[in-house]
Amino acid sequence: MIFRSVNPWSGELISETPAMGEEEVKSALSKSEFAFKTWSRTELSVRLNCLETLGKLIALNSEFLSTAMSEEMGKPIIEARAEVTKSISLLEFYCKNSGAWLEKKKSGAGAKKAGIARYPLGGILLVMPWNFPLWQVLRGAVPALCSGNVILLKHAPNVFGFSAKLEKLFHEAGFPEGVFQNLFVDVQDLDGIVSHNAVSAVSLTGSEAAGRSMAALAGKNLKKCVLELGGSDPFIVLPDANLELVSKMAAASRMINTGQSCIAAKRFLVHDSISEVFAERISFELEQFRPGNPLLDETKMGPLARPDLVSALEKQLSVTLSAGAKLAYKMEADFPETASCFLPALITNVKPGMAAFEEETFGPLAVLTSFSTIEEAIELANSSRFGLGASVHSHNEDLAREIAERLDCGTVAINSVMRSDPSLPFGGIKASGFGRELAEEGLAEFVNLKVVMEA
Repeated sequence: MIFRSVNPWSGELISETPAMGEEEVKSALSKSEFAFKTWSRTELSVRLNCLETLGKLIALNSEFLSTAMSEEMGKPIIEARAEVTKSISLLEFYCKNSGAWLEKKKSGAGAKKAGIARYPLGGILLVMPWNFPLWQVLRGAVPALCSGNVILLKHAPNVFGFSAKLEKLFHEAGFPEGVFQNLFVDVQDLDGIVSHNAVSAVSLTGSEAAGRSMAALAGKNLKKCVLELGGSDPFIVLPDANLELVSKMAAASRMINTGQSCIAAKRFLVHDSISEVFAERISFELEQFRPGNPLLDETKMGPLARPDLVSALEKQLSVTLSAGAKLAYKMEADFPETASCFLPALITNVKPGMAAFEEETFGPLAVLTSFSTIEEAIELANSSRFGLGASVHSHNEDLAREIAERLDCGTVAINSVMRSDPSLPFGGIKASGFGRELAEEGLAEFVNLKVVMEA
C-alpha cells in the first residue's frame, strides 16, 4: 500500500509513503520497548533538555514546518505559523512546570508514612488527525515524554510527509532512538499494534466513529485510553450582547482552520429578538473569508483537506435545507478546479433533528437557531450528543456564568472564542470523548500513581 499526500489547493502530488510491512512494525515496537527501559530511568533534567532543544529546533524551522502543513492539508500560512508558535509555548510550559508535578509527595495519613509518585506507563500510541498536524501531536506527546513514556505516532495518512519531518526534528533534538517513532500504517493495522506489549495506553484525537472503535479496541486489551473527539459547540448570543463584536468573534470561531476544528463554533444559538440582525452581521463577516492559495499571507480561508470532506458538507447542507432550514447566505467566488473548496454559507431556521444541528459540520458552514428564553437556549445547547466546548455572550457576566455552569461540556468561554491553552485541562464529555489533555491533568493521564507505604 502507498499513502499519497496531495495538495488540496493545486491537486499536485506532494509525497508517497509506503506502508510499513509486518516486520517493520514489529521492529518499531521492539525499539519502543527497549527505548522505554532507558528513557524511563533517564534523569528528568535530561528529558527536559531534549524537549527544550526540540522547541528551539521547531522555532528555527518555523517557516519550513508552516509551509509543509499548508501544502499538505491546506491550512492558511498565517494560521500555520500561529500553530507553530503555540506548539513552542506548549514545550516551554511543560519544561517549566513538569518538574514540580513529578516530584514525590509524602503523606502521613493514618498510622503509616507513605510516598506517592508518578511513574511512566510505557509506550503511548498517539493516533492523530490532520487538521492541526503539529499542535495535536505535541499536545499528546510532550506531557507523556516528560514523565518518561515513549511515543508511537500513527498520524493521518494525508500528513505522513509532515510527520516524517517531525520525527527527524526529534532525532536532531537528541531523543534516543525509539523514543519517538512514526508508524506508517493503515487503521486496520491498529488492532495488532494496540494489543502488543509495547503499547501501554492510547491517545486518539479524531472523529466520533474513530473514537468508538478505539475505545472498544483499548477496552478489549485493557489499555488506558484518552479520546478527544468531535464537537458541535454552541455559541450562545443573548439580546444584550455587543453584536458588532460578537459577530466578528462568531465568524472567526466558525472559520478557524477553514472551519475544520473540533472547537470551532458550529451552532449559533441566538435570541429571537436579534437573530435577523445577527444573521446579517455574520454574513458580512463570513464574506471576508474568501478562498485563496493557503501559501499566501493574505489568504484567510484555504481549501478543505480532501475532496470527500467537501462532498460530506454539501450533503449536510442539502439535507438540512430539504428539512426546512433556510439558506441566508452563500458566498460566490472563483477558485481553481483543483481546489477542494466549500464556500462559506449560513443557514437559519435550523431545528433539532436536522442534519446540521445533530451532526458535526467540519467546514465553513454556519448554522443558526433562535431561542426565546434562557431555559430554551440551555436546552438547545445541551441537546447535542457532543460536549466539547461552548461559548456564552452577554453584557451581563453574572448571567453568562450561571448559564456556563449549566452547559454540558468540557470548556465554556464567556465573551470570548473557545480555544485550548497549555495551562488548562482540555477535553470533552458525551460523544466528544473522555480524559483530559494539557496542564497537570494531561500529564497525569499516562502515569502510574504509585504509593509506597512504610511500616
